[in-house]
Amino acid sequence: MTATVISNAAPFGAMTNNLVGGLYAADEVIARLQAAAATAASGYDGVPGTEYEDGTNFGVAADPATPGQKGKDYAYAVDQLNTAWQTFWGAAKAYVEQLDNGVRNP
Repeated sequence: MTATVISNAAPFGAMTNNLVGGLYAADEVIARLQAAAATAASGYDGVPGTEYEDGTNFGVAADPATPGQKGKDYAYAVDQLNTAWQTFWGAAKAYVEQLDNGVRNP
């Protein structure tokens, strides 16, 4: 069960609400991005990495000299971000929940 640590009153309540809302939003977006990257790669039979390059929703600009390289770099960055985020979120979520008073301002 969560408990209100800081009230909604400005300025500190608003800052807390913004922080909590931003953290939850980041968690949701990182999860969606990771899932979208996995879906794009699933069953793809072209040059590895090109599934993320121009012509896709990811919009990674391809390097004509090395097709797929920028896409592989993008996928690697997404994976590393997700790994780092999961480490942070696993350690921080209990404290974020403690600050969450149900009023998230993105």
